[in-house]
Amino acid sequence: MSELRPSGPVRRPDTARPRTADAHEHGDGAVSTPEGIAPPGSVEPVTHDELLRIQRHMAGLPHHAGAEVAQDDVLGVLMVRQRGAGPALNYAAMPRWEAATWRASLDRAADAMRRDGCWPSVLLADRLDRPPGLDQAMGALGWRRLQGETVLWVGHASVVPHLDRRLRFEAVRARSVDDHEALERQIFGVDPGRAAARRMELAAALTLGRLRAFVVRFDDEPIAVARLSQGDGVAGIYALGVTAARRRQGYGTLLTAIATRAGMATGNRIVWLSVEDDNDAARRVYERLDFQAAFRWSRWLAPAD
Repeated sequence: MSELRPSGPVRRPDTARPRTADAHEHGDGAVSTPEGIAPPGSVEPVTHDELLRIQRHMAGLPHHAGAEVAQDDVLGVLMVRQRGAGPALNYAAMPRWEAATWRASLDRAADAMRRDGCWPSVLLADRLDRPPGLDQAMGALGWRRLQGETVLWVGHASVVPHLDRRLRFEAVRARSVDDHEALERQIFGVDPGRAAARRMELAAALTLGRLRAFVVRFDDEPIAVARLSQGDGVAGIYALGVTAARRRQGYGTLLTAIATRAGMATGNRIVWLSVEDDNDAARRVYERLDFQAAFRWSRWLAPAD
């Protein structure tokens, strides 16, 4: 389905389940309310293996932009590389180092990135990387923390509220990336000099089938965007944004719910997303859709010396 646009006034069927702000429909037919999850069935907790798959999927998202993502067993990390792209697309992730020799392992990974012409950068996840406490230890060595976010997960698809008939949801195709790329650039402040390259990257990723992109239009004006990436049994929502004039009107919540349903519809038990630690407004939106904390991650840059 490439678009969804009601042709007339929307009327709920008489047999429809009641929709309230506090009720959420689950993929198995159950409904959660403030009193709990009603039969039949319930959502299983996220497993450690699923957390690892989320981490691997999140760390590897730059492959949609053309970066090389490969496990380096010698260095004990997942290496993400795209020459000339800077630390955002060049880093080591998922360190699995011995407690007694982690410092030497860190130095080897940093040296490898320097040989590639990149400033050393490491992506850390607090509950999953080894040894525990790497963030504090690297901070003590002078590494600088650039960014921190919390990954949230959900195991069911939320109810999609009534659609205003002026709204249209489009699944972007390789031949129709222009509006999506332009709106992303406007919302997130991306360098306009990369517009042509970003359109090519997005078209290529959509063609490969592991990425889906959405545009929301209101009276034919594009107002919101999101991307949905397919992982190993998990799907990730990212680059979700609404134009400044349309924020705080529910469009972000609506788009999140629809992208979550799309992730579930493609055979995933878990849909995840990542939110900046200080973005309390977005966190509240996702928690209303039953997203729960999975782990926290942070990006670190090596010191100048």
